[in-house]
Amino acid sequence: MGDGKSMERERSTFQMTGIPVSPGVVLGPVMLFGDILDEVETLSIQPSQIDFEVKRFSDAVTLVKQELARDAERISGELGPSEADIFLVHSMILEDPKLVQTIEGRIRDELINAEAVVSSEMKRVSAVLRGSDDSYLRDRAYDVTDIGKRVIERMLGVWAHCPLTHPVIIVTRELRASDTVSMDRGRVLGFVTELGGRQAHAAILARSLGVPAVVGAHGIVDRIRSGDTLVVDGTTGEVLVNPSDELVRGFKQKQEQEALDWAELSPYLDATTQSADGTRIQLMANISTANESKEASALSADGVGLFRTEMPFIAAGLFLAEEEQYAIYRAAVEGMGGLPLTIRTLDIGGDKFVGRENPLLEHNPHLGYRSIRVSLDRPDTFIEQLRAILRAGADGDVRILLPMVSGVGELRAARELLEKAKRSLAADGVPFDADMKVGVMIEIPSAVMVADRLAAECDFLSIGTNDLVQYALAVDRGNTYVDHLYRPYDPAVLALIERTVAAGREAGKPVSVCGEMAGATEYIPLLLGLGVRELSVAMSRVLFARRAIAMTDIGEAETLASRAVAAVTASEVAELIGINQS
Repeated sequence: MGDGKSMERERSTFQMTGIPVSPGVVLGPVMLFGDILDEVETLSIQPSQIDFEVKRFSDAVTLVKQELARDAERISGELGPSEADIFLVHSMILEDPKLVQTIEGRIRDELINAEAVVSSEMKRVSAVLRGSDDSYLRDRAYDVTDIGKRVIERMLGVWAHCPLTHPVIIVTRELRASDTVSMDRGRVLGFVTELGGRQAHAAILARSLGVPAVVGAHGIVDRIRSGDTLVVDGTTGEVLVNPSDELVRGFKQKQEQEALDWAELSPYLDATTQSADGTRIQLMANISTANESKEASALSADGVGLFRTEMPFIAAGLFLAEEEQYAIYRAAVEGMGGLPLTIRTLDIGGDKFVGRENPLLEHNPHLGYRSIRVSLDRPDTFIEQLRAILRAGADGDVRILLPMVSGVGELRAARELLEKAKRSLAADGVPFDADMKVGVMIEIPSAVMVADRLAAECDFLSIGTNDLVQYALAVDRGNTYVDHLYRPYDPAVLALIERTVAAGREAGKPVSVCGEMAGATEYIPLLLGLGVRELSVAMSRVLFARRAIAMTDIGEAETLASRAVAAVTASEVAELIGINQS
């Protein structure tokens, strides 16, 4: 129970430091985003405030019921009546008289604020349901927490789980893929998280958007509230809460300098991507939506090296039908204007799920049911996606990329389903690309060890450094405590890349790098020196990467790479390439 303190807290000024993961400086209002059930305060109320608190709860329930009815009508029209059932379930929860009476009774008896009672009661009911032996009841646990969050948001006037209404800096304990897909990204000024490392989802998203971000700012969620003013320096890791006018002026000067730095990139907007000695390098872009393909073309990218198809699925909260997928892929093809589009099949699992939560509650999901394993386990769903991709290939240069392949057996199994998809399309008389190229992502050390055999049975290889580093070094890329051990420049990682490039070269198959390492300018000379001639980077990194390539001499890069691979420790490599490890 609270100590009777006022509902309003004074805005305090303080500074915190976290891990800088996406450069830049930004000033803006805070939007707390996350599990609001854990974030509400428990406050004492006076007996005279009971009726007011009960009415706050009642009004919020009425508002949420109205929203659920509108959502159900919209989803029913867009996706069908069965897809709107979830809103009916949520309405039934709010209409449970026992639940409503319990919440109102606790407000009266315990003399605490309504949102604290809702949070406590919803978590209690959810815990009971999760412990049930009935799978249906276990699934309802997520519905209870979802509706609890929504009611609390309406009581507080906080809309953290809804589309953003104005430009904000997102502050949260942890940011997952499923949290971000519905955001209006044009209104995200920056990110600050308590958890996560340099390769956590929030960090990758921030770099993709080109917005400043800091992770590992421990305790910040408990010390701020929505509406506070924040300055985030994604270069130094500094976070200033409610800064003074003098401090604001200092950071605005930094912003002005950043604008000048961006202006220096303008000559690289329409330039051909080549090294200082004239070696042509293929510079591709990574995208998550069909609309981003137009942006890739505008940046003079040589194509899209990675289209993350799971993002539209996560946004919809369900597995999309073939026609819906085809519309998305075809739009991306049209946006490319004839340039190649590499479509990665579903990479779900780990921290990315289709639906509300991970139904398996795996202890170590990154080593569990994810990516190609899910696709092969659900052949009907996989064939639907393959059919949609093959059909899009009739309209442009499309390639298929298979994620998280651990060996030749999985590649062959995927190819068998691909052939089945082709036969079904032919039988239906539907146009498709019968000769579509198929590539394999190299993200697991076992795939590196058989890269020569994989290269013999596919058309290209694409190195996903985010997971390759994680699995090679046994370092969770989203864990703040071991973030300092996540080192893409480790000699072991460089040796794995070198071996993969060699396997592709011997088989006459191209090898690209599409992980975050490809867009980091400090690593580009290393990658070019290791023989990589195709990079696929986040949209915000295209011009930086093109400039870094233009400043790199291949002969010097090969010497640097040779020394780096021969190094004994990561620290030695860091010194070679000028990385500050402090």
